[in-house]
Amino acid sequence: MDHQGDIGHGIVNPSGCLSSVSASDPVVYRAFCLDGLDAVEVRRRDFVLSVSTGQDRNATFRLTLSGSNAQIEIVDISRDVDNRWRLVSAVLEYLFATSSALLSLALKGEGWFGIRDELSRNGIWLHEDEAAGQLILFANMFWQTTGVWTSSASTAFPRHDIFDGRIAHPWRPPKPRGTVYARYIPWLGGVFSLDVATLDALPVVHRWMNEPRVNEFWHEAGDEDRHRRYLAGMFADPHIMPLIGRFDCKAFAYFEVYWAKEDSVGTFCDAGDYDRGCHVIVGDDACRGRDWFTAWLPSLLHYMFLDDPRTQSIVQEPSSSHHRQLRNLQKSGFSHVKSVNLPTKHAAIMAITRQRFFSDRLWHAAD
Repeated sequence: MDHQGDIGHGIVNPSGCLSSVSASDPVVYRAFCLDGLDAVEVRRRDFVLSVSTGQDRNATFRLTLSGSNAQIEIVDISRDVDNRWRLVSAVLEYLFATSSALLSLALKGEGWFGIRDELSRNGIWLHEDEAAGQLILFANMFWQTTGVWTSSASTAFPRHDIFDGRIAHPWRPPKPRGTVYARYIPWLGGVFSLDVATLDALPVVHRWMNEPRVNEFWHEAGDEDRHRRYLAGMFADPHIMPLIGRFDCKAFAYFEVYWAKEDSVGTFCDAGDYDRGCHVIVGDDACRGRDWFTAWLPSLLHYMFLDDPRTQSIVQEPSSSHHRQLRNLQKSGFSHVKSVNLPTKHAAIMAITRQRFFSDRLWHAAD
């Protein structure tokens, strides 16, 4: 597979800093892979970045580097107000996605002040360094922008508390349909996406549930009718959203994203009202291993944090005997909260906070 955009292509040097790219080998990065319009492509020749939709070049930027610091200047940009923020977002995503050392970008020149309000209307907030006379964009703030990776610039569902007979919790929003998240993965050279599961997913879920390595921890092996009923239960449960993970449109994983407050695990981890959790099956053997894990797990976490800005923590509760998964979660920023006896297993409660994920830029592949 072509690992376009990894260290071997010169975007990032071993320290995680941006470096120059050969003029004979422009890098291509894709953004806005979900929003229903043409994906935006970023091409790079040395320190000149060209951004385009389709066949038209719509913007050009110039990058200036000094150690781990970077400045970016608008050379020219489309007058199309509806498209302009997408062009800017694409080049910003490219830079923050391909340099783990980049904490912020200095936005050089008057051109940025001219589109500042336009960017803020789309959720991209810039800090003004009055002493330097320029605008600054922080990586951790940019990656919390909705509408770049998700299906729309979402607003928080209004709060209304209910009591379900066991615990009080916020009323949950209706489940969405279709593709809810998409992100280009530089080191795999393709697009990871999340679709809300439907009954069309039954054949792959049935096959994956019967894999011995999956059944060892899920204990859900059975015939297709069993798994049809299982999915129907997930569809009907307001606190769980089943998702199909895809890479370049091919299904490879099944995820269950749940609201932790009303889940059985919530009482063991003091879950907040909008905290989330997830269950995971990677069904396709070809999509296992470090390169894949560091693509789908950060992307899944990213989606859950974007889906509701009030989500402050995400939990997982793997079996205490699943040592490989525990090691992987710890390498990915999770902390061990406690070990508990759940109805179906002895589990290790693992958690990661919003602050840890975004401040440590954990959308990058863990070392």
